[in-house]
Amino acid sequence: MLIVLSHQKGGVGKSTIAWNLATGLQNKKYAIELVDLDVQQTLFYTNEIRKQNTKLNPLIVKQFGTVNDFKMYIQGDSENRISVIDVGGFDSDMARVAIASADLVITPVSDKNFELLGVKTFEKTLKAISTVINDTVVVKVLLNNLNPRKSKIDDLVIFLNKSSHFELMDSILRTRVDFDRSVGEGKNVIEYDKKSKASKEIKNLIKETIHILNI
Repeated sequence: MLIVLSHQKGGVGKSTIAWNLATGLQNKKYAIELVDLDVQQTLFYTNEIRKQNTKLNPLIVKQFGTVNDFKMYIQGDSENRISVIDVGGFDSDMARVAIASADLVITPVSDKNFELLGVKTFEKTLKAISTVINDTVVVKVLLNNLNPRKSKIDDLVIFLNKSSHFELMDSILRTRVDFDRSVGEGKNVIEYDKKSKASKEIKNLIKETIHILNI
């Protein structure tokens, strides 16, 4: 199974969410592989930190230099393996292959200025991919990095509800310091503080992901 974190914008939280999903699902005894296609290699280096803690199980992290190598990896996909793929914050052939092949695409979106513009741009990419594969690509939008006290997302939600390419997830991730602190130790937020608000939010996301994929 392929879970893809994708958005044409950088800095929206794809790598952080991919990390927390992969390590969270790993703790539920699924066979997990993490695919880091981001040029910054954030997930690769975070996993190197994780390897230094003998109490934590490091992930299998894959990286691919060419589209053909990545396609060969996708061809080996099975029900016995869950691959969590971070495609990076840009449009590319590799990103489009990942989206077209995914069982689930999650797109993080915040309440920051210009976010609606970014989603509209991403919709054009999804339309282009849909034309190529002759099927409508539908991605799950995850509200991420929201202000814990207030957020103005009315215009965004109206646009998402009108689009055939987006569905809003029930889960919401708000701005929490634990997301930054935990990855600095090679942990997910549950391992960092299982009683925190961030931990509760990630647990809800993991449950919703399992429900969507029926696994």
